[in-house]
Amino acid sequence: MNTYDEEKREKPSWSERDKMKDQSRHVSQEKSYPKKSKRSEWISKQYRKELERLWKGKKGTDAYKKALNEIHNLHGSSKFNASAKKFIDEYGLPDDWNTLFLFLDYRKADVVKDVLLKLNDLHQTKSLTEIQGFKAKLEIMATNTTNETLRQTIHEILRG
Repeated sequence: MNTYDEEKREKPSWSERDKMKDQSRHVSQEKSYPKKSKRSEWISKQYRKELERLWKGKKGTDAYKKALNEIHNLHGSSKFNASAKKFIDEYGLPDDWNTLFLFLDYRKADVVKDVLLKLNDLHQTKSLTEIQGFKAKLEIMATNTTNETLRQTIHEILRG
């Protein structure tokens, strides 16, 4: 029958077998890194915030946030145009969609044209409902505006 004696051969214990499995080349060796402390995570978050603020320049300051809130609060009132002019003189056109959308109600046609072009560049990243709202606003503006160059810009955007 068997040419060797199974009883004389040493069999590895279950724990030895587990150790051999762990040493196999086919098992991934995950390295454990020391966990970061809560303080170091907080410090790195603060560092990232400061870097973002630096990259934004004037638009990263608290004064910019305050002026932005003022624009949102005064929209639809008689003080909106004065506040918008002050904002544009100090910071230029905003970068976010919602504030740009408010600037469509500004009275100067050349600024509104720049806002339209900027919104047209941003609309590809927006949801379908935001795009539909933008197109509806453009159609209303096209019928209500008296400025011919603004009307042409609106029609070009609508065609594209």
